[in-house]
Amino acid sequence: MLRFSPFAWWLVLVLALVVGLCAGALALLPLRYAAMLVGLGIGGALVVRDPVWALYAVVLSVPIQEIIHLPGGLSGTQAALMLMALVWVLRLLAHPERPITFGYLTPILLVLVWVLVLSTTLTPYSQEQGVKETLRWGAAVLAYLVTRNTLARGAGESSSGFGGLSAWRVAGLVGCLLLAPVASALVGLGQFVLADGPPSFEIAGGRFVRAYGTIGHPNSFAGYLNMGWPLALALVVGAGWSLVGRRALPLPTRTTMTTGHSAGCSGGRSFLLLTGAGAGAGLAILLAALLASFSRGGWLGAVGGLATMIAGWVMTLSRQSRRAVWRWAMPGVIGAVVVLVVAGRMGVVPVALAERLDSMVRHVRLFDVRTVQVTPENFSVVERMAHLQAGWAMFLHHPLTGVGPGNYTHAYEGTGQFQADPYTLHPWYLSQGHAHNFYLNLAAEAGVGGWWPTWHFWVLWDGRPGLP
Repeated sequence: MLRFSPFAWWLVLVLALVVGLCAGALALLPLRYAAMLVGLGIGGALVVRDPVWALYAVVLSVPIQEIIHLPGGLSGTQAALMLMALVWVLRLLAHPERPITFGYLTPILLVLVWVLVLSTTLTPYSQEQGVKETLRWGAAVLAYLVTRNTLARGAGESSSGFGGLSAWRVAGLVGCLLLAPVASALVGLGQFVLADGPPSFEIAGGRFVRAYGTIGHPNSFAGYLNMGWPLALALVVGAGWSLVGRRALPLPTRTTMTTGHSAGCSGGRSFLLLTGAGAGAGLAILLAALLASFSRGGWLGAVGGLATMIAGWVMTLSRQSRRAVWRWAMPGVIGAVVVLVVAGRMGVVPVALAERLDSMVRHVRLFDVRTVQVTPENFSVVERMAHLQAGWAMFLHHPLTGVGPGNYTHAYEGTGQFQADPYTLHPWYLSQGHAHNFYLNLAAEAGVGGWWPTWHFWVLWDGRPGLP
C-alpha cells in the first residue's frame, strides 16, 4: 500500500479545491465562453508542451481571421503567429544545444525583405505603409524559419524522409493545411446551396449565391482554395501510385517516399488507403467550392496551377516517359475543350455556368481600358484591367524601387500630398488596393527586385535532398 507524507496529502487537497472552484466557475458561465476557456486551456498546455501546436494553430486560424477579432485590432492569425514565435524563442533559450536550420529559402526571403526596406526608404509616398507591408513579409520569413525548426525530428522520433523532419509533425501540418481550407469550403458550399449571401453575389436569378466561405469575397475565397487542392491532389496521386505497386512520384528534390508497398506491410497499405481516401474527399470538396465561387480568376488560376504541376512532374521523368506523356497531353487537352464546348451547346452545362465560362473566353485578352465602352457585362473585367494597367504604369515609371510597399492605393489615387498626377484611368478613380495580380503588384510596389518568381524555380530545380 502506498503511503504519502502529510505535505503530499495537503497538496492533493489544494489541487482538488482549485479544480473544483474552476469547474464551478465554468458551470456558471455561458456555454460559449466556458468552451472557449477550456479550449484555450488545452491549447495552452499543448503549446507549452511542444511549439508545433502553435504552428498548427496559425494554419487553422487563417479561415477565421476575418471573423474573430482580438483586443488591439489583432486577428486570430496574428495572435497565433506571435504565440508561435514566443514559444519557439523560449524553446531555443531552454535548449541552446539544438542547432537552427535556415533552409534554402531563407536567404531568398531575406533578400526580398532587404529590397522592400530599400523601396520603403526611397518611396515618394507613405513610408509608414511601406514599414507595415515590410513587417508583414518579415512575419512570413519568421514563420518559414520557425516551421523548418519546429518540424525537426527530435530524439527517438522517426524521420519523414524529408531532411530529417519528424514524421508525425509533418503529417500533422499536412492535415492542418488540408483541414483549414476544407472547412472553409464546406461553409462556402452551404452558402451556395442555401443562397445565403449579399444580393451582389446572387446567380441564376437568386437561386444560388457565389460561395465566399469565411473569407468574405468569392475571388479571395477562390484564391485560398487554390492553395489547398494542389496538396490534396498530390496526396491522392502519390497514394494511388504507391498502392498499384509503382515507385513513388519523383519529386523535384529527388526525394523518394517510403510506401506501404516497399515496406511490405499491411499497416502501410492501410495508411495509404486512408490518406488517399481522405485527400480525395477533401479534393472533391475544394474543387466543388471553387466551382461554386464563380470566380473566373480562381478558375484560370486553378487551370494554370494544374498545368504547372503537370509540367513540373513531367520534367522529372526520363526522356522516354516525357515523350509518352506529351504524346497524349495535346489530344487530352483538345478533347477536354471539345467536350466543354459541345456540352455548353447542348445545354448540359447550367446556363449560369456556361455564361461564366463563355465570358472567360471572350475577355481573356489584353486591351486598353481607355478605348473600351463600359457595359454591365464587361464592368468587372474592365475594372480589373484598369488596375493591371495602372500597376504596369507604376512599374514603368519606377522600375528600380517601385512606388513603395503597400503604396499602390496612394499612387493609384494620388491622394494627399503624395502625387498631383495619379495613375487612375477614366472612369476608375477609386483603388481596390492592389493590381489584381500578385507578381505585377509586387513589381509595381518594389520594382525589379520584387519581381522574383524566377527565384522559386532555382529552389524548385535545385536537386539537393531535403525540403527547401
